[in-house]
Amino acid sequence: MASRMNGHETGFAHIMMTKDEHYREPSTKHYYILSIKKGAIKLSTRLYQNKVIGEGTMALVPKAGVFDMLAVDDADVIMFAFTTTIIRSDKEMLEYFCKHASKKGYSFNTLPICKAMDDLLMLIHTQIHEQKLRHSGICHIWNSYFFHIMSSYYAKDDITAFMRPILSGGADFESFIENNYLEAKGNVSRLITLSGLSVATFNNKFMAIYGMKPKKWLDERIKATIIEMAQEHLVTASHIANELELPPQRLNDLTKRFWNLSPTVVKKKKKKGELKGEN
Repeated sequence: MASRMNGHETGFAHIMMTKDEHYREPSTKHYYILSIKKGAIKLSTRLYQNKVIGEGTMALVPKAGVFDMLAVDDADVIMFAFTTTIIRSDKEMLEYFCKHASKKGYSFNTLPICKAMDDLLMLIHTQIHEQKLRHSGICHIWNSYFFHIMSSYYAKDDITAFMRPILSGGADFESFIENNYLEAKGNVSRLITLSGLSVATFNNKFMAIYGMKPKKWLDERIKATIIEMAQEHLVTASHIANELELPPQRLNDLTKRFWNLSPTVVKKKKKKGELKGEN
């Protein structure tokens, strides 16, 4: 199952492989977390090569690089694909990432599948095979629940080491920006702190990739998200504020700055095709 909402893609699949079966992607478009339910696989990515991952273990596959998987034995794998982590409601964990994610170089790390995570994986497995789900948005609920289980049942150091290719600006700067700009709430200083880079290095990297200053890019991305959500029939101003992890007053300040309108009026005008300055 897969879903795309508000620019974020996520999905789950149950993969059954026979011994010596091989799968390869030359350049992944998503991050993958592979949970090995049975057997063993050998993984190679741009960050590590020929790592054997056995039953009861999770491994992270980074985005934008080769992904090579070989079944060492007959194997059952739950694959979780995503473009962004949904951890914004866990402020304590986010603060910990800010301080520690970029302090060390990357080394290969796995996590054991704890009981709570196994229960979720069993539910996902069952719902995939029953084919009774009618709304793909359930994938985003699973996405959120997956990371909440991680933050509740695993040590912070272990999660930080496991997630470093996503959370560390040094691992993949463009992916880091895409996955963390909402956590920064439109605050460039906050994003720089989370990256662990100096101000000059961050700004130089950003300009080289995006061709504009970070503040302008953040404004444009948040503005685009507001417009995208405003056209959804059942989405309210409160929903938009929650999605952006902003207090309602902060959202009001932004829409006033972008369009000189309140969020509610922005939504009404977007529905009628009367919103000016969208681009």
